[in-house]
Amino acid sequence: MRKTRYPELKAQLKKLAKEIRYWKSNRKQEKRAALGLWLYQIDGKIDVRANEFRHKHIAYCMLRGRAYEEIEQKCNTSPDWTYIDSIKEEYEQKDLCASA
Repeated sequence: MRKTRYPELKAQLKKLAKEIRYWKSNRKQEKRAALGLWLYQIDGKIDVRANEFRHKHIAYCMLRGRAYEEIEQKCNTSPDWTYIDSIKEEYEQKDLCASA
C-alpha cells in the first residue's frame, strides 16, 4: 500500500468526490421527488462541491510538485488563487529545525 504525503487532503478529496457522485445520481425526477428537492437545489449542491474539489485538487497537485499547466490544460475560468494558497498553507508540511 502506498503512502501519500498529504493524507488529510487526499481523504477530503475522496469524500468530496463521493458526495458529488451521490448528488449527481439523484438528479432524475423520481429520486428528486423522494428527496423533496428541486433540480436547481441539487445542481447548487453539486456546483459548490465541484468548485471546492477543483481548488483542493489543484492545491494537492501543486503541493506534490506539479505545475498548474500540468494540472489543467484547458479551462474556461481561472481558479481562485487566494483560496488555493490558503489550502496550501493549511496543509503544507513545515520543516522544523531542531536546535540543541
